[in-house]
Amino acid sequence: VWSGDVASRWFDLKAQISAGVNASMSGLPNWTHDIGGFALEDRYASKTPSAGDLDEWRELNLRWFQFGAFSPLFRSHGEYPYREIYEISPEGSPMRASMLWYDRLRYRLMPYIYTLAADTYMRDGSIIRTLAADFPQDRAARDLPDEYLFGDAFLVAPITEYRARSRKVYLPGTGNWYDFSTGKTYRGGTTADVAAPLDRMPLFVRAGAIVPMGPVMQYVDQTPDAPLTIVIYTGADGQFSLYEDDGRSEQYKQGRYSRIPIRYDDKSGRISFGAREGQAWHDMPATRKIRVKWVSAGKPVTDDMSYDAEISYDGAARTVERP
Repeated sequence: VWSGDVASRWFDLKAQISAGVNASMSGLPNWTHDIGGFALEDRYASKTPSAGDLDEWRELNLRWFQFGAFSPLFRSHGEYPYREIYEISPEGSPMRASMLWYDRLRYRLMPYIYTLAADTYMRDGSIIRTLAADFPQDRAARDLPDEYLFGDAFLVAPITEYRARSRKVYLPGTGNWYDFSTGKTYRGGTTADVAAPLDRMPLFVRAGAIVPMGPVMQYVDQTPDAPLTIVIYTGADGQFSLYEDDGRSEQYKQGRYSRIPIRYDDKSGRISFGAREGQAWHDMPATRKIRVKWVSAGKPVTDDMSYDAEISYDGAARTVERP
């Protein structure tokens, strides 16, 4: 399900946020949109656009792309001009660097996203949802049309105005939230004026979140036994049930999949990996190299995926102490 052939306008970009949230609340979790908008205004479709129109077209696509990276399905699609990264963004430009960063981040987050997808089928979950779903007692969270949750961990606040380089973001609840890029912490129940440079969209992770990540890959099953990095956002207890299967067949319907229960105790700093659940599938890695990264204020996840501890997980329960 997708939102249709929407226009390449800032208004249409903003409208996709509430459209996606409402589609998810209607029981349709696998929703998407045309990054950049499908139908173009003549000024964008021109073979010789003005410098101002070209700048606006590129910024609109970049902001839409950043939002698209945190949508259930991540896809660029539309009328000419072509939408591939190498077509739409000049080589060496900040636009291309940002698009590549979000493209790679999407693949790094695939263990997290694939688990969300499995939970939509097995646990009646959703990939994106309104803030009010997780914070029903927070009245300020009920009427926000341009923020949403991406799974249990992330709060996404897209930029939907031309040349905007900051925006106000409401952080729901009573716990802490981390700025994904900087590691700066914010208290729940407050509104912050957050910087939004051209290359980054405001993105937050709640304290207590457990976010499994992998390396950058060119396609999702390029390296089935690649090391997993379990990122712990300290400040609250947390839990996660990591899902994996063969990625191709429907054998998961017969129970051939893996669940690894993960729990984090904030007081002790200890992370516990429970015994693997489910049934093995063909070519399932017998052991996995698992790395652990503890995130604290001012110390975010880095692009080089540095980590603090490493274990070899063979399906038996393990605990890892924080260094």
